[in-house]
Amino acid sequence: MHNPLALLTTQLLERLCASGFQYFVRQSFPRGMDHVQTDIIEAFLITPYKDFSQVNAHFQAIKFDKRKHVYQVDLVGEKEKLTIAAGQPPGFKVFVSLLSTKKWVPPLDLYPKIKHYLRNHASWKPERGKGVNAGLFIQFGELYISIKYNHEEIKVPLDEIEKL
Repeated sequence: MHNPLALLTTQLLERLCASGFQYFVRQSFPRGMDHVQTDIIEAFLITPYKDFSQVNAHFQAIKFDKRKHVYQVDLVGEKEKLTIAAGQPPGFKVFVSLLSTKKWVPPLDLYPKIKHYLRNHASWKPERGKGVNAGLFIQFGELYISIKYNHEEIKVPLDEIEKL
C-alpha cells in the first residue's frame, strides 16, 4: 500500500496549533502500517481542523472506527496527549493528513493500474502522452486519486486503484 502522508512531529503539531487548528480527529490508519518494521502495533492518522462542523462531518464518516477520537487542544490534558502521539511512541506510527512531499507523483506501479481503471470505467480516449493528470487528495482520512482529462474529472479511492 502506497502511503504518501507525513509523520506527525511535535514541531508540526506546534505549527498547526499556532495556525489556529484547535481540533484534531484521530482514526485508525492501516495504510500506515510498515510491513518491514515488525514492531509496529498500530498506525493512526490525525487530521487537523479549525471548524467544529468539519470535525462532526469527519467523525460521522468514520463512525465505525473503534479507535476514533477528537482532541480539543483547549481542554485540559488533550494537547499533552497529542504531543505524546507526535513523539511517535514505541509501537505506534502517527501520521498527519498532509503529504510528505510538496508535490505528489504516483509511484510507477500505479500508472498501469490507473490506465486499466480508465479503460474500464471511463469513455475517455486520450492520445498517447496527452492530457491525463492524476492528483491526490484526502477526505475524512481516505486517500483519493483525482484523474483529469480535458474538462472531465474522476475521483477514485486510492484503495480501488491499488486493487487492480
